[in-house]
Amino acid sequence: MTTTKFTDLPLIAPLQFSLKEAGYETPTPIQLAAIPVILEGHDLLGIAQTGTGKTAAFSLPILQNLAKHTRKIEPKSPRALILTPTRELAIQIHENIEAYSKHLKMHHTVIFGGVGQNPQVKALQSGVDILVATPGRLLDLHNQKFLKLDRVEIFVLDEADRMLDMGFMQDIKKILPLLPQKRHNLFFSATMPHEIQTLANRILVNPKKVEVTPVSSTAEKVEQRVMFVEKPQKLDLLQQFAK
Repeated sequence: MTTTKFTDLPLIAPLQFSLKEAGYETPTPIQLAAIPVILEGHDLLGIAQTGTGKTAAFSLPILQNLAKHTRKIEPKSPRALILTPTRELAIQIHENIEAYSKHLKMHHTVIFGGVGQNPQVKALQSGVDILVATPGRLLDLHNQKFLKLDRVEIFVLDEADRMLDMGFMQDIKKILPLLPQKRHNLFFSATMPHEIQTLANRILVNPKKVEVTPVSSTAEKVEQRVMFVEKPQKLDLLQQFAK
């Protein structure tokens, strides 16, 4: 069976150049499944864990779709919004987009809390195609009128289940009405608890579902054993193990 390469995917030359320079050869299962679906403009429900390559799975087709349908960027009004739960993940996604878009005329920035907002405000004022953001700082800058979300064409909600765990659901529910009703939606989560499924149903329109199960859910070198212990003895056993 022949292995599909990135060069076999219908990605434009500037993206292919960037992938070659970055040493990307073979797409991961999520990339192979998601990229064609997103390029065709379908809403996507992606079930995938961190480390499966999902950042490239959504970033590459977003860059291509924006490049093919150019629009003059406007101050404070991003064309694509990628919402993610932590500053570390936001920075990582932004760095990947920077690498993939080096042969495209594409403007992008990242905003997150815990740092001064002035450089972020300045970048937004200059206008961006793609904005990577954490929910709190996004709402904060929007409330200060440094950001408008009514021209967003593509909306990505990444790691939705972690958003739920970290208490961001109220922020997400405040952000959704700020977006235009007609938009391209991409939704990623490692698990689908009831509240996340409800949120996906609210956001997505006739989505294609892509599910990537991890090869192994536990580290191979970790030995696992089960000990059946009566409840009163559990603490004693734990103390013995700790010693």
